[in-house]
Amino acid sequence: MYDRRIAGKELTFGVSGKLHANSLIMYDHQTDSLWSHLVGSAVTGSLKGEKIKPIESMFTRWETWKRLYPGSKVLTSGRTSFFGSLRDPYESYYRSSDTGIIPTRLSDNRIYPKEFVLGLVIHDKAKAYPFSVLSRRPVVNDIFERVPLLVVFDKESATGVTFRRKVKGQTLSFKKAEETGQEGFFVVDDFTGSVWNGLTGIAVQGRLKGEKLKALPLTRSFWFGWVDHYPKTKIFLAKR
Repeated sequence: MYDRRIAGKELTFGVSGKLHANSLIMYDHQTDSLWSHLVGSAVTGSLKGEKIKPIESMFTRWETWKRLYPGSKVLTSGRTSFFGSLRDPYESYYRSSDTGIIPTRLSDNRIYPKEFVLGLVIHDKAKAYPFSVLSRRPVVNDIFERVPLLVVFDKESATGVTFRRKVKGQTLSFKKAEETGQEGFFVVDDFTGSVWNGLTGIAVQGRLKGEKLKALPLTRSFWFGWVDHYPKTKIFLAKR
């Protein structure tokens, strides 16, 4: 998800039908420049090299989103498509070893090419958090580019989010909360013992109740797609 304003000008986008490094290419109606949806930068045209600002978002199940944000509005085309069916049309692709329509520019076998990762970019440096690792370590206190991070992964809904873990000048450390009596994924900080909703970053109990961790933009991607755009990316590989 991106803010589509550049230098005070609001752009509108469409699907070009083209691919760049197996990634969807958009075009803007104002200049016909082509943009990579994965990195949010223009690859050709008069705006080549420009970047649109990423906005924090969440890739999750609808039932999880409804529980977190019950008053949400829903974007719809007004008609039913095959994407609205119960069956995912890309199920066979997820199971296969195929890595796209065109060959990848880079072969990096540090992890399986079709592994899902949470991709994070800070100060133009990239880091990937593999789902297989996060399934074992659902709460990660990390530091990347000197930024203290909290990475939370709800295995049940395959939902991953990342926050800055500094509140009021204090860097907090977190662990998964025990039974809270509430539905959802919760974490607790070691400094105050406050309980936080792990997916929204809002403290719901304790001294810090009402405080909110700052969320960071993430990209959910296959490993082969992420590393093709960020070849120098670091990987979070926790010890068992």
